[in-house]
Amino acid sequence: MATNKKADARDALDSGVSSNESGELNAITVKTLTNLEEKVEAIDWKLWEIYNIIKNYVETNPNGVQQQVPQPTQPAASAADVAAELAKALGNKEEESKSVVKKLFG
Repeated sequence: MATNKKADARDALDSGVSSNESGELNAITVKTLTNLEEKVEAIDWKLWEIYNIIKNYVETNPNGVQQQVPQPTQPAASAADVAAELAKALGNKEEESKSVVKKLFG
């Protein structure tokens, strides 16, 4: 059983293009299409790899068990810190200089 090779843009280019100006434009067009074909095939391959990664992940976790990732939370600002920031923004320089450790632990 003979396999038929899929003809692509390179085959059209190799088959012989007339030597006039339109032939040169055809050659450029064919080369551009060939380049696009290769890019599309590369994208197709990457999508296939992504599909297989996701498929394998789903198959290894059939119950949908997911690892719980802790979400970072911002510490709540105290009223004193808010008042100090407001005073500083308004131009009052009465705030005493506190170290970072003192601000965190009182």
